[in-house]
Amino acid sequence: MDNVLAKSVIEHDALMMNNMLLTGIADQTVADNSFVKNCIYLAQHGADKVAKSETQPGVWFDHYAGMFWSMDWTLAEPVEYIKPQFSGSLKQAWLKVARPYLSSAQIDQVGAVLGKLESDAQLLTKIAGLSGKIGGFNIVPVSYKPNGDLEMVVSHVRFIKSGITTPFLFWTIDQSLSQLDIRIRRLEIKRRDMDAIRKNVEDATRALALEFSEYGL
Repeated sequence: MDNVLAKSVIEHDALMMNNMLLTGIADQTVADNSFVKNCIYLAQHGADKVAKSETQPGVWFDHYAGMFWSMDWTLAEPVEYIKPQFSGSLKQAWLKVARPYLSSAQIDQVGAVLGKLESDAQLLTKIAGLSGKIGGFNIVPVSYKPNGDLEMVVSHVRFIKSGITTPFLFWTIDQSLSQLDIRIRRLEIKRRDMDAIRKNVEDATRALALEFSEYGL
C-alpha cells in the first residue's frame, strides 16, 4: 500500500481545506501530498492553541511557522505587509507581496485557481473565515526543487472590512477604512528529512483526529 501511495499522483491543481488554498499539487505523489497536508494541519492546530488568527495574526503566524520548523522544515525570513487603511483588490495586493517568492508559472496558477474557486458559489459558502467583519484565509503554493526537495510559500491574509463590492473570495474593498495584513514565509524541507519524519507527522495527525473539509479544484 505504501508503494502504491508513493507512486500514485494527484490529478487536480489545487485543494481547498477550510480557509486554506493549497496550489501546485498536480502530479504530486499522494504520499507527499498527505505529508504536506498533515504538516499544515498540525501547524494550524498548534497555532490555533496559542492565538486567534483573526485578532492576533502576527502572533498566530509566528507560531504557525514555528510548528513547521519543529517538523524539520527550514524557514526563510518572514515578510509582512500591513496596510491600516486599505482599498482596492485583495488579489492584486497578495500578488504584489508574493511575486518575489514565486515563479511566474506559480503566480499564473494561483490566479487561475482563484478564478475557478470564485466561479463556484456553492463552494465559497463552505469556506471558513469568509464571513463577518474580520476575515482571514491562507494561500500555500507548493513546488518541487530539481533535486526533489519540497518548497512551500505559506501566506496568511487577514482583513478588517468596512465595505466590499463583490461576494467573492478576492473582494475589491471600496472603502479605505479597511485594514489588510499579509504575512508570507518560504519553507523548504529536504527529501531525506521528509522521508524520515513522514510517519511521525502522520501518526501525530491521526492521534489528534483533526477534521478538515477538503475540496479539489
